[in-house]
Amino acid sequence: MAISDAAGGFVAHRHVIERRNLVDDRAALAAILDDYPDATILVGLPLSMDGTEGPQATRARQWARQLLEDRWDAVVFRDERLTTVAARGLAPEGPVDAVAAEVIVHDFMNDRSAW
Repeated sequence: MAISDAAGGFVAHRHVIERRNLVDDRAALAAILDDYPDATILVGLPLSMDGTEGPQATRARQWARQLLEDRWDAVVFRDERLTTVAARGLAPEGPVDAVAAEVIVHDFMNDRSAW
């Protein structure tokens, strides 16, 4: 997980949740999100390289729906293609998933600032 301030000037990874099962994962996520009641929740969407949604994207949407049903109105899906590659370039020794989350948040905030 990564967070940002409202202006997008600060982006940092904060948490890594090891997946266990739906009940435990939902509880772990809720404990974190309780501190951010008005947050937009970005969920990485694993699109195919041509930009289409395949089986992995369908599973990601279903997982997010189950996990975040209480905050569904705050969920925004973001293309996560090549974020792992970017994360390895930015922090070769760092926690890849956490840094990839930072990349997704940073890209979202940059896109939002262009509005």
